[in-house]
Amino acid sequence: MLNRVSEWVKGFASDEAIVPCEDAEFAATITALLVEAGMADGTLDERERSRILHLMTEQLELDADTANARLNEAVEAHESRIEIHSLIRQIRSDTEMEDRIIILEMIWMVVLADNQIDQHEKQLMRRLAGLLFIDDVASGLAAKRAQKRLGLAD
Repeated sequence: MLNRVSEWVKGFASDEAIVPCEDAEFAATITALLVEAGMADGTLDERERSRILHLMTEQLELDADTANARLNEAVEAHESRIEIHSLIRQIRSDTEMEDRIIILEMIWMVVLADNQIDQHEKQLMRRLAGLLFIDDVASGLAAKRAQKRLGLAD
């Protein structure tokens, strides 16, 4: 699994869509984290939802119907989720640091989708970086790369 994840993350870094599609659990975990990021400010607005769907179809290589269904499942699961440690545990155990940084960059892309970062989103991103053992510098650089990808960079 680690090799497939690493190939996928390297593909994301180079804007190619290389994903372990057959690994539904990993895709579900990533989707759940993207939803957590989108819902950090209390709502999943259309820009955040659109960004998540884009990442799911382009990076996870899911077809539109499957992506919509999985996104709806992740939103429903978010409503009853009381912790995110179980989501993080799989990523932390199945990926290398470089891979976790790129996953954090994807999450930053969702947080930045509405071109605003509120206090709840900042807090979530600090928390996620800590849980993924990513330092503040690497998290900041991931945020800058996400801004650039979204055309928000100065």
